[in-house]
Amino acid sequence: MKIVGARGYGIELRERIVEFVNEGHTPGAAAAHFKVHVQTVQQYLEKAEQGTLAVVGKPTGRPFQLTAIHEAQLLKQLDEHGDATLLEHAQMLEAATGLHVSFKTVDRAFQRHNITHKKNAGRQRTQ
Repeated sequence: MKIVGARGYGIELRERIVEFVNEGHTPGAAAAHFKVHVQTVQQYLEKAEQGTLAVVGKPTGRPFQLTAIHEAQLLKQLDEHGDATLLEHAQMLEAATGLHVSFKTVDRAFQRHNITHKKNAGRQRTQ
């Protein structure tokens, strides 16, 4: 069973739940079988009737603060100051663009680009 963040369950599971009920099982039996709430089953049945079962809502979290311009600035900083800490990168980003972010936001941006912060004994960034 795959949960897709704030968007609920995956499309495949939704379709299997609806198919299970259409085969003659009750919504309660479907909820027990797929380990979801019975109200979830009822919502998926309604969505299937409306033809909107595959429509997934927008994420409920905050939007990214960093734009492509900010991420480009971070990557440029990384090239110039490879040994800087995440906090130092956040401070440099604020000085360059005026955007105040936490070190964790910088870390997530680097993770999106598959950049780690592990350093070797010579204090050089590992490859």
